[in-house]
Amino acid sequence: MNETAGTGAAVIYPWLDGHWSFFMRRINDDRLAHALLIQGPSGCGKNALADAMAARLLCCESEAQACGKCRSCKLLEGQAHPDYFRLHPEDDSVVIKVDQVRDMIGKLDLTTSISFRKVALIQPADAMNGASANALLKSLEEPSGDTVLILVTDNPGSLPVTIRSRCQTISVSQPGDEVALEWLKDSSGRPAGEVSEALQAAGGSPLRAAHYLASPELDAYKQVRDGLSILLGRPAAVSMFSHQLNQLNPVDLWRWLSMCTGDVIKSLMTGSPVNWLPADVQLGDKALLKLQRQADENRRLSATQVRGELLLQDWLIRWAEQII
Repeated sequence: MNETAGTGAAVIYPWLDGHWSFFMRRINDDRLAHALLIQGPSGCGKNALADAMAARLLCCESEAQACGKCRSCKLLEGQAHPDYFRLHPEDDSVVIKVDQVRDMIGKLDLTTSISFRKVALIQPADAMNGASANALLKSLEEPSGDTVLILVTDNPGSLPVTIRSRCQTISVSQPGDEVALEWLKDSSGRPAGEVSEALQAAGGSPLRAAHYLASPELDAYKQVRDGLSILLGRPAAVSMFSHQLNQLNPVDLWRWLSMCTGDVIKSLMTGSPVNWLPADVQLGDKALLKLQRQADENRRLSATQVRGELLLQDWLIRWAEQII
């Protein structure tokens, strides 16, 4: 699941309050950097934070958040604001191309039309290739006085150091389980057990967990866990189970396989049982560590043209054969 990104109503999640307070202090003290780099794991709310910041910077009123009522806010909501620019990969491309960056820079050099500032949101910033990043660098080195650039990324290490060093970094992390569970219970109205299971399936991401609660995907997570348990007693079922799992979203699938493997590794270290595994099963930690690393690698490969069904079947065979 991708975090919501757009120009609709801004949302400040409870675990983002500290970042928002920092942002507002900078605005009120007239010390806001001309370029912000918002980084953090997928599903932590950083895109919502970036959208809220952009809306507040463009709003014609001086309120704690964008008012949502002024002409600027209405234009932003309708995706027609002349002082707002958003860069993202277009069409079927996975990169932000240099021509897109150059076109944006040309527009940023113009005077504002409605708001006091111009705002450019680059999302995801790590989609820029080398030429795009170099083209953006000039704007970071010689920014217009009334322009704020907001870069958002899951993977800051893939950005050139010349880009990162010219931005004010805001690092967003997943909230603690207590905060996440309370927000999920309040926002979904679902029982505590379902909310807890969704958060576990989401790897601690409350936004991904909220998505799971509103879709059949939580059932798919249970299917993965149950299948892994069955395979330890019925290795011959690999082909059938592989065919079933191959219908799932590969990014979610490999995340779940990595998480399930991590649960077993943690169990071996702490001595606490895993509630979805047979109590009498004994597994080796070295094999599990290799399986977890391979699951993480396969999740990255799932975005390429690699034959995913072959990777999955090979992984499941090795899982089924690891009983001590």
